[in-house]
Amino acid sequence: MTEQEVFDRLLPLVQEVTGARAERISMRSGMMEDLGAESLDLLDFTFLIEEEFGVTIGAKEFERRASSDLPEGVVYEKNGLLTEAAIVELRKALPEVPPEKLQPGMPKITLPRVLTVGVFVHVIESKLAELDEAA
Repeated sequence: MTEQEVFDRLLPLVQEVTGARAERISMRSGMMEDLGAESLDLLDFTFLIEEEFGVTIGAKEFERRASSDLPEGVVYEKNGLLTEAAIVELRKALPEVPPEKLQPGMPKITLPRVLTVGVFVHVIESKLAELDEAA
């Protein structure tokens, strides 16, 4: 499935959870920042994604992707704040997020606030590719 095909199928789901009109939604749109989603909306969104695409996006999906590449002994977060090493890996794992939105010392709990529609499109693409490889 191409990026555009995933986006086209994801668009109605984004509209459902945010109430945003289709013309306001792009790959760069921040789910919370630009489209007004709240934490519970993102949870609903992941359930809708599972129904539509047959893939699961766990609550700590983005954190897991970033922290899995950290060398042993390197700390991802300290006292709830993301370390510089974590930010480096998050920027690699989430290239759709503008780098200035990912800063060392940001509270880990605020990570969902920077997620864009593009992040979800690319995670879905990745998970669908994994399913295809496993089949």
